[in-house]
Amino acid sequence: MIAGMLTSFGLDYFLLCLAASFGVLQFAAAYSRLYGLLVFNRSFSAFLGFAVMTLAFTWFFATEPRNIPDTGEGLDGNQQAILFSTAAATSLVIILFVTSLRNWSTSNEESARNGIDVLRSTTYFKALMKGRNGFWKRFSLSTKKPSSGSTAG
Repeated sequence: MIAGMLTSFGLDYFLLCLAASFGVLQFAAAYSRLYGLLVFNRSFSAFLGFAVMTLAFTWFFATEPRNIPDTGEGLDGNQQAILFSTAAATSLVIILFVTSLRNWSTSNEESARNGIDVLRSTTYFKALMKGRNGFWKRFSLSTKKPSSGSTAG
């Protein structure tokens, strides 16, 4: 099963899914005004996302014959699922890392939003750090209870 994924067809499929996922995420983030996920400004990120999606599919289907059965050198459904999931997760990690580094100084830390809406005004890593710090502050306050020992003085 792994051998089929390591062929040039498997690599091409992985690259298609990686590029298409990147494009979809950029287009969706631009449409939803999630500035913390945008690599560039909103309008250019929307254009870039659509262009990357279009070019990825054009490259994949126009360069070579891709109607290959899985009994030959094609990919079966399990291999496609693994490659797609890996490519989509890789694309998301790359976007989170790049946008967090690129937009580190421009993000607003005073956001009162929760969930994915926090990415409208801050980056993923800053939101993660803020959430972690808030958790530890609440945790440390809840564990500071009086001792059961005597304080004879």
